[in-house]
Amino acid sequence: MKKINSVNFQFFRNNEHGQFHKVIKDELMNNPFVNSMIIKFSQSYVDAVTAELLAIEVEQGSQHTKSIENSDLFRDQLYRSFVLHSKSCLLSFEPAIQEAADRILRIINQVGDMRKQPYNQESETLASFVNQLETNYPADISLCNAMIQLTKLKEANNSFIADFGTRSTEASLRISGDVRAARGVVDPIFKDICSVINAMALLNGDAEYSTFIDKVNYQIDYYKNTISGRRSLGKDKTDEKVGSDTPS
Repeated sequence: MKKINSVNFQFFRNNEHGQFHKVIKDELMNNPFVNSMIIKFSQSYVDAVTAELLAIEVEQGSQHTKSIENSDLFRDQLYRSFVLHSKSCLLSFEPAIQEAADRILRIINQVGDMRKQPYNQESETLASFVNQLETNYPADISLCNAMIQLTKLKEANNSFIADFGTRSTEASLRISGDVRAARGVVDPIFKDICSVINAMALLNGDAEYSTFIDKVNYQIDYYKNTISGRRSLGKDKTDEKVGSDTPS
């Protein structure tokens, strides 16, 4: 008695997973009899597979990602420059400048290494840092001749905030690129379809299901061999594993 073989999607890469289900979806649509047997699941399966393929097609990185990375690196560079300039003032021959630098560095030490913070948090920390120095320590900044560095740092942070806002707006308008989530919808429906077809073949004989079962099993065997070969060469990576599902 023929039946659809079990398959574990854990090591399917996204493009493999999407292509597998696209082929099965097409076979299902081209087999009216089998499709009529699983009509409860067919439309939801088609919709889920379509959504996954669209998610795969979505550009994974925003067109603004590179400019944001560069913008963040630039403000980090300016912050580091400001810190080093302030430290150098501790070595000044003028005691007043040394004292001013010491007060500035106390604020720097309170802030810590903001460059390790998430983007939004770093933006807020930098904005607060600059505001505190401009409001409470303008004389010390002036004595250390650091106003230009502080102004440039403020401008760089504002520029980053603007760039980040642009990417956030763009991302909110794009189709979801969360392929992991899309896969999570497809696999349970596929499992249900396999369960129904295997049960019907067992109850009524596999003659009318034979062609569809053979085509599904061919795809399963093809990808099992592909993945087995890749794993034997050590080419699979942990971050390519996505939750498994096994149809009965």
